[in-house]
Amino acid sequence: MKPAAEKFQGVSAFIVTPTKDDGEALDLAALKRFIDFQIDSGVDGITVFGSTGGIGSFSEQERQQVIETAARHINGRVVLTAGTGSIQTAEAIRLSKFAADAGADGVLVVPISYWPLTDDELYGHFEGIANAVNIPVGIYNNPGTTGIDMKPALIARIAEIDNVGFVKESSGDVTRISAIAHKTKGSISILNGNDAGTPAAIAAGVHGWFAGSCSIMPKLCTNLFALRKADKGMEKLRQAFANMYPICEFMGLKGYIRVAYAACDILGHSMGAPRKPIRSLDKADRLILERLLADAGVTVSVAAA
Repeated sequence: MKPAAEKFQGVSAFIVTPTKDDGEALDLAALKRFIDFQIDSGVDGITVFGSTGGIGSFSEQERQQVIETAARHINGRVVLTAGTGSIQTAEAIRLSKFAADAGADGVLVVPISYWPLTDDELYGHFEGIANAVNIPVGIYNNPGTTGIDMKPALIARIAEIDNVGFVKESSGDVTRISAIAHKTKGSISILNGNDAGTPAAIAAGVHGWFAGSCSIMPKLCTNLFALRKADKGMEKLRQAFANMYPICEFMGLKGYIRVAYAACDILGHSMGAPRKPIRSLDKADRLILERLLADAGVTVSVAAA
């Protein structure tokens, strides 16, 4: 495994970006509190500006503010990954350089485009970013939100770039985990990005989990992932995940970002609201979420533990 891959294992919380004024302003004080809550819950890393963090809803300057605040506040306690994807390669390079200078441990790049991109264009995008920074670059494959599906062969090609060290595979196709491992010859870390498929991803051999559901139930996420090393761990893992699955499924159905913001509010550590035009759950869906959280034992007291 490349040196660039070694830090990117275990559970990294894909955190919401805290806001105030109905989503129109950043709440950096809440960001610090939420980071502390995640670290106290045992996560191995924090990721800002993943999908759950509303990567496409904030300006370049706002993203810089969040990355810088997170880096200073984490201060090496856990691994910090900054989402630096952009529709423009030049902006992704600027954000990645900024993240590196601010103290992030790595950047995670999701391709964003109005137009379909060719494999060569995607490779060139990642090559330009990776050549511009000296921290590990991660590939973020999330076809459900981006409309761009990077297949294992392309991921393996991009992984040949020296400081490309990890991939978040969010297609939901668990067979890709084995395919990526085979085609990259184990050179990069492979992290699960489809929360509802976590047990299958663990069984397939992922090194870690970029978990949007950590914004809701970080302790349950870290406990679940730890079972992969336990005796008879898979059976215990299946049992532990039984009550978590309906929440993860609901996130997939209603949108990770909507459910995460609503759950944070229900659990007593409000992160504000998603930025418009995205809105939180309506009353009926919020009631469903409240029941799912209660069924899983995720309560205010659990969240505060």
